[in-house]
Amino acid sequence: MADQSGANTAELEEFDEIIAEGRWAAFKESATRRMSRRIAEDEEGEEPVEPFTSPSAFGAWSVDAARALLDLQFHRAATRTLLPLAYLLGLAAAFAIPIVGTIGLWRISAWLGIVFAVVFAIPLGLVIAATVRLLLEFVLNASRLAARVSHISDMADDLFQALSDVAEPVNQLSKDVQAVQFWRFRRRSSRK
Repeated sequence: MADQSGANTAELEEFDEIIAEGRWAAFKESATRRMSRRIAEDEEGEEPVEPFTSPSAFGAWSVDAARALLDLQFHRAATRTLLPLAYLLGLAAAFAIPIVGTIGLWRISAWLGIVFAVVFAIPLGLVIAATVRLLLEFVLNASRLAARVSHISDMADDLFQALSDVAEPVNQLSKDVQAVQFWRFRRRSSRK
């Protein structure tokens, strides 16, 4: 009888290992599929938006930018689409602010306008343009980071599900092993 229960336990352990390996293989396949799909999406999303390469590209970009601006519920990310528009507006401000300041001071005094233009206007325009560029790159990198964190979160959810699928058979196996040890120790103590 001990041989049969030992054989049954070994068969159960082997069966549980096969189930666990199958679950692990299914998790691995699911994670690989999801990762390859995410990489393909990232590669598609990482293509630079170039609205000024041709008139048709500009038209397509304009439609995408208008849709992004009118998306009041924020159903889709518009960071990559709106970056060229935000950069153009930032560069326009980087030129307009020093020019308006120079013209205003020119009306007060010609010498004051010239000094402002040479000493302050050019560096001010460069600082504004550099600040706009750095802020937009920060926004772009934050958007990329958010996409990667979302991907990592999805993988963690899959891993948690796979581990919980494996935990149940392991807990049952642990209970079975404890039950077998309990009876084994009881038999030894009854012999003495």
